[in-house]
Amino acid sequence: MSSCIAAEESQANARPAWRAVYALALGVFGLIVAEFLPASLLTPMAASLGVSEGMAGQAVTATALVALVTGLLITTATRNIDRRWVLMFFSVLQIISSMMVAFAGSLEFLLLGRLLLGIAIGGFWSMSTATTMRLVPAAMVPKALAIIFSAVSIATVVAAPLGSYFGALIGWRNVFLICALPSVVALLWQLWVLPSMRPESVGSFATLFKVLRRPGMVGGMLATILIFSGHFAFFT
Repeated sequence: MSSCIAAEESQANARPAWRAVYALALGVFGLIVAEFLPASLLTPMAASLGVSEGMAGQAVTATALVALVTGLLITTATRNIDRRWVLMFFSVLQIISSMMVAFAGSLEFLLLGRLLLGIAIGGFWSMSTATTMRLVPAAMVPKALAIIFSAVSIATVVAAPLGSYFGALIGWRNVFLICALPSVVALLWQLWVLPSMRPESVGSFATLFKVLRRPGMVGGMLATILIFSGHFAFFT
């Protein structure tokens, strides 16, 4: 029985699921745009909510911290769930998050919405590479990954300037409402084209600590954390 299942999956991988790859790319585009939008909207957000710009900036910090924790735990926490449903769940979280931020009447409610976005972002980063590799044959994996990470790069570049421009035209709340649209389209597209993907063997929490005990691993991770912390501290 297991050999038949393996044969079916192998046959499916022989046919590249490019529509699924592009659906994932659109989903991650929406996630990254939503992540960076507050960087260009902190002043109007702070004025509307009656808080300082520094406090409004926690909308970025909260998302990043939750994404960090989620990225470490989500793969193990969802080890028995079809990856198709997990990935679509991330799109749902982004839609809910953007709606909550758009209608937030207080900083606390806004931060709650941003926490949901952090879960979606952390979950995507922990699963994106492995999932993409299962959608196409091995020879086409570099192209598929390039598509996914091109969406990340484009979103990183356009999020802040577009947020600032449209925020001045229609207000920051409407900007977040519009931000939900790519994820709505991505969710419907993923529902249509994403194949069922049974969870593969995943490591336990103990595996994480084993990795950290490897020589140079802790130092390398700390250096990476400091680099990205400095980058995004300046960015906001």
